[in-house]
Amino acid sequence: MKREFHSRTKAFACLLTMCAGFSDAYTFICRGGTLAAGQTGNVVFLSVGLIGQQISDVEVKLATMLAFMLGIFLMTVLRRLIDNSVWRLSTLVPFILTTLVTGFLPASVKNVFIVPFFGLSLGIVATSFGEVGSYAYNHSFMTGNLKKTMVAYGNFVRDREMKFLWEAIFMTCLIGSFVCGAIFSTYLIQFYGLETIWLVSIILTIFLIYRAIQYFEVFHFNRRHE
Repeated sequence: MKREFHSRTKAFACLLTMCAGFSDAYTFICRGGTLAAGQTGNVVFLSVGLIGQQISDVEVKLATMLAFMLGIFLMTVLRRLIDNSVWRLSTLVPFILTTLVTGFLPASVKNVFIVPFFGLSLGIVATSFGEVGSYAYNHSFMTGNLKKTMVAYGNFVRDREMKFLWEAIFMTCLIGSFVCGAIFSTYLIQFYGLETIWLVSIILTIFLIYRAIQYFEVFHFNRRHE
């Protein structure tokens, strides 16, 4: 019997959501008040900035939104590639490189040259990882996840079916992961400043190494049993 290798798990969905919350807090506090993942917030900030004629802030937020859209577009075009588990995991590399390089850049580097790369890489990740089994989720926007959480709890109360409860619990874990990531980032910034973002690249790199080991174990297992 052959084993299969999967790149989508509930634990990783929570980990990725935590990293998105971590990045959002980091770019908001350290990189000009722009959200890396939360484009809804950027739309609001952009609108306020236009009315207040704060052109420099508008530039960063607009560039980040466009970069996020570009990431989604590129992954949609390359959808056939990311249907493969290994290729899907490779889409984490731009995010890892962005967080790694950003930690080395001083505050004097303009945010417009930094934050849009967060938007691009998170757009790529959002398109590559948005489903776990029968559950659809978003690691960047919590509004949709909040809605799905309460709908699932409501369905469970109404129908008493366990599948709705498990979905609600999963969605609750996602929201908790995002909040924990944002809180953790805000706390660490007090001590490590701009270098705080390295934690995201470290976590995701360790995860990729772990998954690579799993992939080769499955590959060799299947070769032995052919």
